[in-house]
Amino acid sequence: MKWLKAPATLPVGTRIYAIGDVHGCADQLRALHDLIRADLKANPTSGASVVHLGDFIDRGPDSAGAIEAVMGFKACPVVNLRGNHEDTLLAALDGDSPSATDWMYYGGSQALASWGLDPLAPRDSWAAGIPAAHIGFLRGLRLHHQVGPYLFVHAGIRPGLPLGEQTPEDLLRIRGAFLDSEADHGVIVVHGHTPVREREADLRENRINLDTGAVFGGPLTCGVLEEGRIGILTA
Repeated sequence: MKWLKAPATLPVGTRIYAIGDVHGCADQLRALHDLIRADLKANPTSGASVVHLGDFIDRGPDSAGAIEAVMGFKACPVVNLRGNHEDTLLAALDGDSPSATDWMYYGGSQALASWGLDPLAPRDSWAAGIPAAHIGFLRGLRLHHQVGPYLFVHAGIRPGLPLGEQTPEDLLRIRGAFLDSEADHGVIVVHGHTPVREREADLRENRINLDTGAVFGGPLTCGVLEEGRIGILTA
């Protein structure tokens, strides 16, 4: 693993493995989890954790398998964040018709197929066909997670607003106003949501983008944050 200088410093003994958007690429996620297990074995620390940045589902071939992989990872503590795709599915399951239409348009049909459901099945049949454990997992996803100087969210934050005033809509879906900002946010924001065109992690002074477009043919990327450095694992 090649190490680079990180934009902030974590306490000695703390290590965070942050994983970008999976989008049903379960095989790549399992391979990345194996790399993390190997790294933990080679370089043990009691302060390690994994943060998945959301968008486990949709577009790719195995959303169900991706959720199972996350639920089954036990090598260290895990924090799982909600992405806009999980949020849209949950709104659809709760009866929002526009969300159901949006979800299907943005890859929900592939997710339904991974659960063994007919993509043409009516919305009111989805909840019965998706395993209850998977729905429980989706409902338990968090909007953000902070460790020292690093704030982990799916999409980003609204510049100039404290965390307590951020809306779920921005945390899950913001793009331009956040991506174009060079402001000091008071934290380094680690995020996904917007695929990096170069298919490599985008490291900046105020943010780190780990969505390298796995579902579009890029790698699935994990940023390893430790002390004042960052390493990159890919699968």
